[in-house]
Amino acid sequence: MSDVPPQAQAQQAPPRRSRASRDLRLPGQDLSLEETLRVMDVARELRERRETAEEMFRRDDLRRSLRDKLVRTAQMSGDKVTEAEIDVAIDQYFETVHTYSDPEPGFKRFLAHCWVWRGRILAGAAVVASVAAAGGFWFLFG
Repeated sequence: MSDVPPQAQAQQAPPRRSRASRDLRLPGQDLSLEETLRVMDVARELRERRETAEEMFRRDDLRRSLRDKLVRTAQMSGDKVTEAEIDVAIDQYFETVHTYSDPEPGFKRFLAHCWVWRGRILAGAAVVASVAAAGGFWFLFG
């Protein structure tokens, strides 16, 4: 142990850093705004590539599990389907799964359009009703 009492040790100043160690800057410590944005762009691009790769692996796993499920279903139902036919069916399914096609014309489609345009339809009906009320008022009292 040292001859210095504990209170005196606590009051001693911490060792001073040399001037060279204070001036030492690590790479990337003082980035400008432009450099910071560039680094963030690189990080965003890496994250997007990683997510794309993960999605591709999930898609392969989904395709494999769907193939296994279809093979089991075909065996249980007694269908004579080859794995090549199942692969073609899966490919066709994934090609058309996110494609848009207009719905068939009919009453349900008409109601859907009315629901989408309900604000404008109600505003038009209010205008027609107010014009009819004004015309009736003018006809009766004019």
